[in-house]
Amino acid sequence: MRRLVYILVINYFQIIGNERIKNGDQMIKSITIQGLRGFGEERTIQFALPNNKLGGGLTILVGANNSGKTTILEAMRSFNSTKDNPPSFSERKRNMKCENGKVHLKLQTTDIGDYRIDTINNGGSTTTISKIGVADNEYWEGPKIFILQSRRFVEYEFNRSFMERSDYVRNQQMNIHNRTSSIYEFNARLFKMQKNKEQFDILLKRVLGYDLEWTIEQNDNGMYYLKLIVNGCTHSSEGLGDGIWSVFTICDALYDSEAGSVIAIDEPELSLHPAYQKRIIQMFKEYSKDRQIIINTHSPYFVDMDSLVNGACLYRTIKNNAGNIDVFPLSDQSKKNIGGFLKNINQPHTLGTEAREIFFLEDRIIVTEGQEDVIMYNKAAESVKMQLHGTFFGWGSGGASNIAKIATILKDLGYKKVVAIFDGDKPEDLTQFQRDFQEYSGLIISAPDIRDKPSINKPEKQGIMTQKGELKEQYKPEVKNLFSTINSYFQE
Repeated sequence: MRRLVYILVINYFQIIGNERIKNGDQMIKSITIQGLRGFGEERTIQFALPNNKLGGGLTILVGANNSGKTTILEAMRSFNSTKDNPPSFSERKRNMKCENGKVHLKLQTTDIGDYRIDTINNGGSTTTISKIGVADNEYWEGPKIFILQSRRFVEYEFNRSFMERSDYVRNQQMNIHNRTSSIYEFNARLFKMQKNKEQFDILLKRVLGYDLEWTIEQNDNGMYYLKLIVNGCTHSSEGLGDGIWSVFTICDALYDSEAGSVIAIDEPELSLHPAYQKRIIQMFKEYSKDRQIIINTHSPYFVDMDSLVNGACLYRTIKNNAGNIDVFPLSDQSKKNIGGFLKNINQPHTLGTEAREIFFLEDRIIVTEGQEDVIMYNKAAESVKMQLHGTFFGWGSGGASNIAKIATILKDLGYKKVVAIFDGDKPEDLTQFQRDFQEYSGLIISAPDIRDKPSINKPEKQGIMTQKGELKEQYKPEVKNLFSTINSYFQE
């Protein structure tokens, strides 16, 4: 009987724990933006919700500079405002092409309700913030979204202050009116770190790979600074590199967070060595099992493929020809395809770092069958003294049958100009590609392969290039025509 009661109690708390993850009191389903900076037209971003899997609650925002990624976090932070102190958007922040410059934001949460921020009727910078379905005279609290900005300069000397996480989040919103270069009142967080130093240092060591000896010290002028001891030598915070400061701020965003909370970090990779980036994304994956982690990034190290398979979301933002921001989500089908790539041990490079760079390119992508195609087509271009105007996808797609899967990812993310090149023995794949991706260009070479291959328990294949990678004389006109066709397509 006691064993049965014990099992029932354990199951109860597991259910409660899972419900907290699923319906955390701060987590957000989506945000809708219109009229803020480049968002001249209404756009909605759905966020990943944690599901107890590594990376399940991770949302990754990619795109070129000035394509709206930071604006999304800025809109999120606006909802940290209080009912009596709504945000104010200066004229330069408002999109004057949109309803006379009015801003309209909507935030959907998992449990505590939905919220709106709207420019007042007569326009200007003033807004109202409201909870949908709640009367104006009723008290309510909005979400507490921890936003870490990309400009993470910290003052070397500071006053003594102490602030709890929730107060810091509110204070950040009320006191930051533009994209400042420094983090406001980070000194309050430093004293909180020192109070919980053992807990904080666990994360710090995970990123740095070693124990960093630090404390807060006071100088003769009564100001405080961060003191570090490295190899027996004492350093002040003035000599602390930007990368270490960035690590401090990222660890601070995580170490005292609770399950069900939301953490958004703008460009976590800034000033960080790739080794640190790799360790930080692993921490993000672990924390996003029961929290929401939202990042803007230009680094391929933060586009984690395993997380996408586990439920993470990825969006690519672009600025269209009309000057408005478009947002393109990675589809569930593409995530499924990515899962298949990850299981292919014979082609581990297909979604490697080179391939993940594709999420940060502007357009004009060339997709080939294999890694040697990437090398050989570049050599062929040199042979005919031509330069391709596009960028090859990684080290190829891992086979003709995979080209369509890569094209699906590119189509999801809003790429307009994509060329696929098939070997001459794959006409059926070309036909299918042209049928499924009419907006893209599918081409095929006349030879069965890119280069000669000896017979190794397989029929011998003739390529347009020799086994050493030399373009055959008879194929030079064809290669010139192939590359001219690609360049003409990209220039349309």
